[in-house]
Amino acid sequence: MKIQITIFLILSTLINLSNTNAQTVSIENNLLTLRIHKQQITIENKKLPDLKVKNILLPGQIIASEKTETSDRLWGEGQSLETHYNDGRKVTFTLYGNNPFLYIHTVMKNRSGQDVRVSRLEIASVEMSIGEMNQPLNTLGSGGFAPVQQAQGSYTYTLLAEPDSRHSILTAWLTQKQGIGVMTPKLDKGKKTYKVKAELEFGNYLVRNGKERGTDILLIGFFEDGREGLELYGEYLAKAYQIQLPAKPEVYCTWYHRNLNGSGASTEKMLQENANFAKENLADFGLNTFQIDDHWQNSMGIPKNRLGSGPLKTFAESNENFPSGMQYTAKHLKQAGFTPGLWFMPFSGDMHNPYFSKEIFAKHLWSDVPYDVKKWSGTCIDATNPAGEKFLRERFKRIYDWGYRYYKIDGLHTGAPSENIYVTRSYDGVPVYGSARLYNDEYTFTQCFRKGLSILREEAPGVFLLGCAATQNMSSFAASFGMVDAMRVGPDNDGAIQGAWGKTTAGADYAGNLYFLHNKVWYNDPDPYFVRSSNPLNKARWMISWQAISGAMNTTSMQYAELAPERLDMIKRALPTHNLNARPIDILENNKPRIWMVKNDRQIVLGLFNWNERQNTQIDYSLKRMGLNDSENYELFDFWDNKYLGNIKSKLSQTLAPASCKVLAVRPRKVYPQVISTSRHITQGLMDVKEESWNPDKRTLSGTSAVVKGDRYELRIIVPEEFNIKSTKSNSGKMFIQKEGKLIRVSFTPKKSGTINWNIEFK
Repeated sequence: MKIQITIFLILSTLINLSNTNAQTVSIENNLLTLRIHKQQITIENKKLPDLKVKNILLPGQIIASEKTETSDRLWGEGQSLETHYNDGRKVTFTLYGNNPFLYIHTVMKNRSGQDVRVSRLEIASVEMSIGEMNQPLNTLGSGGFAPVQQAQGSYTYTLLAEPDSRHSILTAWLTQKQGIGVMTPKLDKGKKTYKVKAELEFGNYLVRNGKERGTDILLIGFFEDGREGLELYGEYLAKAYQIQLPAKPEVYCTWYHRNLNGSGASTEKMLQENANFAKENLADFGLNTFQIDDHWQNSMGIPKNRLGSGPLKTFAESNENFPSGMQYTAKHLKQAGFTPGLWFMPFSGDMHNPYFSKEIFAKHLWSDVPYDVKKWSGTCIDATNPAGEKFLRERFKRIYDWGYRYYKIDGLHTGAPSENIYVTRSYDGVPVYGSARLYNDEYTFTQCFRKGLSILREEAPGVFLLGCAATQNMSSFAASFGMVDAMRVGPDNDGAIQGAWGKTTAGADYAGNLYFLHNKVWYNDPDPYFVRSSNPLNKARWMISWQAISGAMNTTSMQYAELAPERLDMIKRALPTHNLNARPIDILENNKPRIWMVKNDRQIVLGLFNWNERQNTQIDYSLKRMGLNDSENYELFDFWDNKYLGNIKSKLSQTLAPASCKVLAVRPRKVYPQVISTSRHITQGLMDVKEESWNPDKRTLSGTSAVVKGDRYELRIIVPEEFNIKSTKSNSGKMFIQKEGKLIRVSFTPKKSGTINWNIEFK
C-alpha cells in the first residue's frame, strides 16, 4: 500500500507562511522519525516504508521549535518538539520509545486583550496521498465499516486500511476530558488524497485573557495490521484513564417484560417469582444480577399529561408496580443471592414538575429558561451548579441507601446539555452539544458531564455502572471513558423478540467496530439476546452465539418460567461470559465481520455469522490469514449441530444458511486423544475445561472441569484409530461412553456444582 500522508495542523486563522526558521530539527524512536524543516513537518515510518507522512503543512507561522528529552510516567522516555506559533499557540509533538504513535498536544494561549470563548476547535487535518489506489481501501470508525469512497464521520477514532495487507493508519483521540473528539473524512479523487479533519467539540471552551489552556491529545499511528493497532489503542486508553474494570456481571433486566404484561416492565410480584426461579435454575450457571428498569418510579402526585415527554424522572418513590418500595425489593433480591440493580436517569429532570427546582438546571444560551431536551430525555441538571450538585448527591445517595449495587444509567447526554439524537453513531458535522450555558462557565460541557459522573461515583462507591446509551447522543460516548464500567453501544433491540432481522443483528453490528474497547475501557453491552419461542431458533442462536463468542455483556429479559425447557437451556449454555479478548478476523475486509475468534492456550473457538436473512453465505478463508498454521491439520466440532466435522488444512470452507451461524471448536490434530468440545457452554470447553493433559506412558487423558449440579456434562474426545477406551473415572460419579467413529463422547451428571477431576485410560 503506497500511502502518503499530509497532516495540516489547523491552529488559527490562516496566516501566510514564513521561511524564517531554516534549521532542521527532528525527533525519533525505533519506529518513527519526525522532522521540522522551515515550515514543513514530515514523518517517516522505519519499519513500514509504504506508510509515510510525506508532509505536514502548518498554516500558522512557526517562530520557534525546541527539541527536548521527555519522560512520562505512563509512556516512558521519549523526545518532544515544542513548536511555538506567532499567534501564541504551542503544539508539542512527542515520540516515546517503542511506541507506534505520534502524540500531538495543543495549548491555547490568549494574548488578545479579552476573554476568548469557542464551542469547537479544529486541531488537525490529516491528508493522506493514496496514489493510484491499486488496491481498494476501507475505513472503520464509530459509524462502522465503509469503503474509502463512502467514509463516514466518526467519533474518537478513524482507521484507513488496505484490506489485503491490513496495513493501516489510525487517527484517534487518546484523551477526551476537555472535549469530544470528532473526525470528518473527505476523499478527493482528483488529487488522489484522503483527508481526515480532527476537531474537538467543547460546548463551551473559555480561555481567559492572559491565560493558557490545554486541549486533549491526538494520536496518529501506523500499523502493519490495523486490528493490532486498534487493540493497542484500546490498551492505551485504559492506561491513560487508569481503568481497572470490576468483574463483569451476568444480568437479568426487566425492561422487555413490557411485551408480556400490562405493567410496563415488571412488578414486585413477578420479580420475586423470577428471582426464586432463577435461584434454582440459573444461579449456578452464573446469573448473578437482577436489574429493575423503567416503570418503577412515580410522578410525585403530578398527572402524567402535565409532565414532559419520556419516562418519569423523579426517581424518589416507587409506584403501584412496587407497592412495598424499592428498598424492600432490593433486600429480597439480595436474600435470593443476586446483586440488586436499578435503572434511572442520573442527570435528567422535568421542568414541568414542581418536584424539581428550576435552579438546578442548565439554561438556554441566551435566557434563563431551563435547557429542556426536545425528545424524551428531559431537562438537563447542571452538575457545576451548587444546587444541581446537591440535588444529584441526594438522588444518588438515596438509591445507594436502598441497597442497589448495579445501576443502568440512561439519558446520559443530559449530563452535558445536548439533544437526544437517537439512533446515531457516526459524526455528520452537526454540533454535539446544545445551545446552552452552565452555571460555572470555566467548565466545558465534557467536564460538566464527567463531574456529574464523579459525583455519582462518590455517592455510590463500588457500584457497577452501565451507561445507556451512546447511541442516544455520542456526547456520552468517549466522555464516559474511565467513568463507567460498561456501555450500551447499540439501540434497543426489542424487535428481535419477534425475529426482526435488523434488530437481531443490531447489537453485533454496533459493538463490532468497538470490539477493541471491550474488556479494556469498559464492557460492551449490545442489549439482551432473546431466546423466546417468538424468535425463530436460527435467529436466537445467532444472537446468543455472537454474545458468547465476543464476550460482550450477557443480558436476558424474560420471565424464565415461561420458557420452554430447550429455550431455557440456551441461556444456560451462554452463562457465564468469558473474559478473553475476542477478535473479528475480517473486520477490515467486510461490511460486517463474518468470522470471530476467541482462544486461550488450550483451544480456539470460531464464530461464523451470516448477516443475510435470505441468502446463503459461503466462507472460504485462509488459515494463515486467520493467524493459524496453514501447514497444520485442525480438528473441528460444530456446537449447534453437535457434530464432529473432521479436519481441515490450509483453508476453512463453510456454507451458512440464511440468518444462521456456526460455532466451531478448533484444535490442532494430535497423535493422541484430546478433548475437542464439551456440552457445558457455547464456547465448548474454552471456559469449563480448566486443565487437560495427556500422559503417554500411562496412555491416560485427564483433566479438571467446572460443572453445574444436575447438568449433564459431556466431553467430546477425538481419538486416533489405534486408541480404545479402557476405563473412565471421575470424582462425580459414573461416566457413560458413546463411540461415533473417531469421536468418543464421555458423559456424567455432576452431583454438585464446582470443579471435578476426570480420568480416561486408553489401551
